[in-house]
Amino acid sequence: MLDPTAAYRTAQVASASRAGQVVLLYQGAIRFATQHLAFIERNDIEQAHKASIRAQEIVTALRGSLDLSAGPIAAQLDQLYDFVMRRLVDGNLTKEPRPTEEAIKVLRGLLEAWQEIATRPTSGLVDDPVVEPVPTRLPVGRPALVSAGSYAAGGARR
Repeated sequence: MLDPTAAYRTAQVASASRAGQVVLLYQGAIRFATQHLAFIERNDIEQAHKASIRAQEIVTALRGSLDLSAGPIAAQLDQLYDFVMRRLVDGNLTKEPRPTEEAIKVLRGLLEAWQEIATRPTSGLVDDPVVEPVPTRLPVGRPALVSAGSYAAGGARR
């Protein structure tokens, strides 16, 4: 049976810009990490584990899409993704909330930055000294939609 919400979300991911897709991935990672915390609180260890793994998979996809030749920002993002992954794994292993909360805090900061990038105009304002131009080369490549897009969209795992 076709889930209209999943179809809408899939279309949303497919039609988003590269920066918009990264925003959706961050939102998905935060959502699943937050679910992990809620399941821990309810002592539902199996669902907590599944939610944490989904958050980890999204961060892995984000990290794998980095274009490290784009400059120092990409290298810094790689280090942040490494930190986030270690905290998510630690939170999943120990079932303590603090590591996952730390990962969520970093992801939220990155989400805010990418939301700003995603909303910038792409043309016409380069000569305006008040408005910074959108970088012509983002530090990430096109996110892998097959492996992580369904997670960001909240679709069922297949």
